[in-house]
Amino acid sequence: MRTRSSTQVTVALVAVVAACSHTEPFRPGQGGANEPLFPGSPAQLTFNPGEDLVPAWLPDGSAFIYTAERGDRADRDRCFATMPARGGSITRYACRTQVADDSINVFDEAAIRGDSIVYVRASTERFLQGLGPDRLELVIAPLSDLNAGRLIQTLGFTTPWGTTYDAVSHVTRLDANRIAFIGERVTYPRGCSSCVPDTVRTGLEIVIADISGATPAYTRMPDGDNPASLTAAANGDTIYFSLQSDSHVLRRTLSTAQTDTLLDLIAGPVIDLTVSSGRVSAVAGGSLYLVDGAAVTELGDPSWLFERPVLSPDGTRLIVTARRTGPTADLWLFELP
Repeated sequence: MRTRSSTQVTVALVAVVAACSHTEPFRPGQGGANEPLFPGSPAQLTFNPGEDLVPAWLPDGSAFIYTAERGDRADRDRCFATMPARGGSITRYACRTQVADDSINVFDEAAIRGDSIVYVRASTERFLQGLGPDRLELVIAPLSDLNAGRLIQTLGFTTPWGTTYDAVSHVTRLDANRIAFIGERVTYPRGCSSCVPDTVRTGLEIVIADISGATPAYTRMPDGDNPASLTAAANGDTIYFSLQSDSHVLRRTLSTAQTDTLLDLIAGPVIDLTVSSGRVSAVAGGSLYLVDGAAVTELGDPSWLFERPVLSPDGTRLIVTARRTGPTADLWLFELP
């Protein structure tokens, strides 16, 4: 079964040493408010000493939102940052609190449709941390005020069919009232009796939730057991997904209840994927690929560790999280032909 380590997720909420601000001004003549510091393709979009993770495009493709670790705050909260489509200066931060406090707060897994956002928020005591967050919630909020959220579900929870999820990931909007996500089990193994515990998240099932009412109505998606990744088409009727330790990209049409194989990336297991405007990008076998019709192109440096690629609504830009030589992740932009 495929797992994700604590370096790939935000649920650990570990404290780290303070560092410089993400929003230091660009040097004259390099970059600007609406372009990367060093233009090119790929172009590095973020230079945060902390983690920059899980980008998500606004519906019109004018900007994107991502989870940014605030190096300028003592509590190191992970907030949503908004940046123009081609990079540049952060135009907005959305945090649980405006100042550092006694909790570490995390906004994660942004899923946007129209003028609203579904996301996961977590909170844990800053000075007396347990193995996991003290509180983990799935919420929906207006994009204009992310703190005016309505609680969808407190995590973990047990489904009507008896499976217990400790967390969720790959949250995807199907339409205004339906979402899909991967329900996960979270464990905290130790390599030895004195070792620091790791955080391992394992995908159990793909779930579709109707969130129109006061209580969500959950449906388990057939053929989606042991998932590794998940995304959806703009039409809200087609779900693309992959399974753990499997190189295939699968496609589920909800209206016909049919699942078929879209493609096989023989390079290795597909751990993340995105689909837009007839193009597919996937992380498979440790590398990043773009599939455009019959053409398959490897993108970026194969020595980097890629995760959570996301294609723009028109399919012309790809943003992806990449880990290079250091322990933290940055966002990179590929301009696509």
